Amino acid sequence: MMARENTTETKATKKKKATNTAKTQVLEADVSTMEEVEPVQVETSDMTYLAVSLPFDVEFTDIPNGNGGTKTIVLPGINSALRGKKTGVLALPGNAIGVSISKKDWEALKAVHGRELAFVGRNGLPPCITEVGDKAGFRSAQNEIIKDVSTGLEPIDPKALDVKEANEKE
Repeated sequence: MMARENTTETKATKKKKATNTAKTQVLEADVSTMEEVEPVQVETSDMTYLAVSLPFDVEFTDIPNGNGGTKTIVLPGINSALRGKKTGVLALPGNAIGVSISKKDWEALKAVHGRELAFVGRNGLPPCITEVGDKAGFRSAQNEIIKDVSTGLEPIDPKALDVKEANEKE
């Protein structure tokens, strides 16, 4: 067994490692099927719109940033506006919010996660994250695609149930 050589490292002799720190990009809702939201970003040709029907925020932490590292992209959920509030109404199936994202980030997101259920749908239902192009595309998708989206995590519409009082005898 060899004795370990005793070396002392100083700040001057330590080599700094190049680190790729992850940058978090939290997207905000620009438009919603539930109410009109004021636009957050100006539409440009390098941006695209997504219709997001997820009930909660979803964070993608492994999106390539183009510099050999990764960054985090957070897509807001349709119930995100209720966070921190004492009361509120959960969104029913068939609702979505529209968020704008750079086309470069959208392509990177699809490359890594594009085969997941949120992007491809399940049981013949439309996906919960869909590219719709722009605000006009969001409005037309609202009538064609979004109305059929269901995550399975939405609350039940109480008006659709035939509920009888618990203490009422049948």
